[in-house]
This record gives sequence, structure tokens and C-alpha cells, in this order.
Amino acid sequence: MTLPFPEPRVARPTYGRKLLASLSSDLFERPIVVTQPVPWSVVSGKFPSARFQLHMVESMEHATVRDAVASFGPAGSVFGIGGGMALDMAKYVAWKLELPLVLLPTVLSVDAAFTKAIAVREGSRVRYVGEVFPEHLLIDFHTLRTAPRLLNRAGAGDVFSIFTALWDWKQAAERLGEKHSPEVAAESQKLLDRLYAGAQALRDATDEGLELLSELYVGEVRLCERVGNSRPEEGSEHYVAYCHEALTGRSYVHGQLVGLGVLLAGLYQGQDVSPVHDLLRRLELDCRPGAMGTTDEEVVTTLQAMADYVKAEKQLLPGVFHFKGAPGASEARDLLRRAVGP
Repeated sequence: MTLPFPEPRVARPTYGRKLLASLSSDLFERPIVVTQPVPWSVVSGKFPSARFQLHMVESMEHATVRDAVASFGPAGSVFGIGGGMALDMAKYVAWKLELPLVLLPTVLSVDAAFTKAIAVREGSRVRYVGEVFPEHLLIDFHTLRTAPRLLNRAGAGDVFSIFTALWDWKQAAERLGEKHSPEVAAESQKLLDRLYAGAQALRDATDEGLELLSELYVGEVRLCERVGNSRPEEGSEHYVAYCHEALTGRSYVHGQLVGLGVLLAGLYQGQDVSPVHDLLRRLELDCRPGAMGTTDEEVVTTLQAMADYVKAEKQLLPGVFHFKGAPGASEARDLLRRAVGP
């Protein structure tokens, strides 16, 4: 079924350098600053010492987040400065306290700064609660280049997941009659094509490369908002990542783990994953299990668990593991071998 979708509201970034200095002084009156130690060391001099509440985020466990919000005194604004955890925490605080929000990602490893949804954890599972838009989304090239290059490169994972997500969406339409838009799917594919074309600039963390990744985030969030779910960008590759985190109880660089998920899910879908291999090579993004702190056997266990995982996680939209179930041990090992080599 093909349906038209409305044009949504999305956050629009401001690009440049020294962007905190460009903000109205009103935002610096009694702010709550949500950050992490390394990002704070980069920007701490921008905040007058006596006029802010500082929160170093260590966990997005929902109960911990609620307790932190309850601890804040009167405030006039919220700044989120750092990676995905700091940005999601700042979004949660601004949502709950109904305060203006400023987001300054210090790394583009995930698309948290660009989405209105707020991700928390309940155990090892991701849950989305609340919605909020920033008044200012600052993409400061100098600040982003203070992060390890791996983390900005890994941000591509939330874009090249389009490769497997579109397969899941089309199959769900054909098998289950799910709403589908060829127009939106084609626009999503164009985002992936732009990533293929700009991989070198992103690898080198040039201004052009960082702006490209930011604009691709804007584009994929816009498409997801148009259809009302994550179909244009997220599918079974993310489910592999979520399941692996739940089973191992560890956190990983999101884009690396999603990248491995794209290779595994893509192969299980029957797709030719050579374009993804080529993209990873040009990005110099290593998605082998050992490069991200896990093992081959843990990945094989995850693949074998996928049918049970997607059955239990009822909020997940149907994808290849819903349609085909989970591979057995031998097939899972073969998938991993084909994905990353012996």
C-alpha cells in the first residue's frame, strides 16, 4: 500500500566555530549543563562559575535519570554537551522541566541530537520516552574535531543502516500489507548514495564531511518523521545490535556494532553486501567483533537468539528475523565468516 506522508518539523543545525559564544546571554542565566568529563574540559570556560548546575551523566537507566531530574534546583535553560548519552539526558531534563534546550554534540557518533525522541535504558533495553526539540542545535566543527576520529566515522552507521532497513520495509509491505511509500524509500536511498559519495570527507573529518553526516542525520530523521516510524532508516541491523547489548551486558561504539549488524542482516536477507564492505573500507571503520570488544562466539550466540529476541520485543517492526527466524549455529558462523572474514 502506498500512501502520501506530511512534511514534518525537524531540528535544523547551525554550522560554524565558537558557536556557544553566538548564543543569547539569557540562555546562560542559571542553566543546567549536562555533559561528560572530556567534553566538559573543552567547553567549561564558556560558563560563568557561579551560575550553573553541572551534571555529569554516567547512565541513562530510567530510574537514575528520574532521580537526577528531581535533584535540580530552579533553572532557566538546559545545555546538552557531549555524546549520545549526554544529549539524551539533556533532552529528558528539558522535556520534564519544560526548559529551553541547547544541544552541542562533541561527536557525531549517533543521531541523538537530531531526533525528538528521548532514549533511556531499562536494564539493557532501549526505551523511547517523551519528545523535545532544541532551540539551538550547534554543529561546531572545531569541537567535533577534538573527538577521536573513530567516533565521528562510526556515526555513518545510523545512515548506512538504510541498506538493510529498506529491505525489511519492502518485505513487510509485500508480506504483511504494511504501509509503504516508494517515494520515501527512494529519498532514503539517495541519502545512502550521498554517504557513499562523501565517505572520504567523513573519514578525514573535514568540515564538508562533518556537515554531510549532520545533513544526512537531518534527512533520515525527516523521513522517519514523515512516515511516523523508523522504517526509512532502522531495521534488523539495529535489532542485532540491541540483542547483542542485551545478551552481553556491555556497551559498544554504536556505529561499529550497527555496521556489523548491517553486514549480518544484509547477508541473511540475501543481499549483496559488497557496497557496504567498500564503504567500511573507505571510511576505515573496522566492524570486526574483536575491534569493538566482543568475540565471534558472542556474535554467533546473538544471531541464534534473534528469533526469541524479536518475539519478546514486541515494539520492533517486522524484519528478516521475524520472517525467517534465527539461523542455527552453523549458519550463524557462516554468516559471520562472510561478513568479516575468517
